[in-house]
Amino acid sequence: MATAGPSWQARAFGTILRLRGGKKVLASADHTRARVAQRALRPAPYAPPKSLEGRTALTVDLQGDWPLYDIGPATEEASRRVLYLHGGCYLFEILPAHWRFVAQLARRTPARVTVPIYPLAPRRHASDLVPATAGILARVVEEAGPDNVILMGDSAGGGLALATAQYLRDHHGLQPARTVLISPWLDVTTNHPDQAAIEPLDLMLARPGLAEAGRLYAGGLDPADPLVSPLHGTMQGLAPLTVLCGTHDILVTDSRALTDKARAAGVPVDYHEAAAMPHVFPFMPTPEGRTARALVSDACRVPTRTVLSPLPHPDEPWRR
Repeated sequence: MATAGPSWQARAFGTILRLRGGKKVLASADHTRARVAQRALRPAPYAPPKSLEGRTALTVDLQGDWPLYDIGPATEEASRRVLYLHGGCYLFEILPAHWRFVAQLARRTPARVTVPIYPLAPRRHASDLVPATAGILARVVEEAGPDNVILMGDSAGGGLALATAQYLRDHHGLQPARTVLISPWLDVTTNHPDQAAIEPLDLMLARPGLAEAGRLYAGGLDPADPLVSPLHGTMQGLAPLTVLCGTHDILVTDSRALTDKARAAGVPVDYHEAAAMPHVFPFMPTPEGRTARALVSDACRVPTRTVLSPLPHPDEPWRR
């Protein structure tokens, strides 16, 4: 039976992405290095937008040079703790779209969401970032109990999340209840053979710039090192995974490979792949985005379930 394509809102959002030329930053290694140099001269702000004040309970603390923001529901008790790691190729700061997503997650779950503003490459590298993030997660798990903690990240933050879960397992003997990955970047080498065919459909990402970002993040490590590219790490003993990705995202190859490898290692995986959706589509103001955000909230509310059914959607088929 034929299925409908993306919603008109998703198609309109795709047109906006094309007009903005978002792929230009990653079109080449030179473009990526130029944007990094520009950000070094004029650092981007990272604080939550003022619009979140009053709608959420917001606090901030410092751990060394890392600001740690906590966002919770304004009027009800949080039933879960979430450690959220933002994307941005390991080079760029958290964006307002991330904060809106986090605020909605905090209210809807309800959850207390901790957002580390981690230092960026090339100033810091995976060898520093992963152990430090695992230390933060270990404290959250010890405070709230492993059954109440969800680890989450999008794009590069998804890669950092998986590497953090592996490091936490190996060095602390701990795991959260569940790890939720949104369009995760899990292999910075970007050399999967299927990515070349997907790249023309991807509205946001291009392999040359991604590879350069991965090189800068790796520092002195091999880009294929599991600290940098956790897809190459071992999956045994990890918490259940929930993974969301779209087919018009070159990183869908990472999500598919992770799902196969984790399931082969006995790790329960809820895999949700949305046809014709772009990178980090759950942030989009579209029916597909709303469906995905509801699914993420569900994963946080019931973190011990091994299977989460995709929510019904009027336009978009989902692949499990």
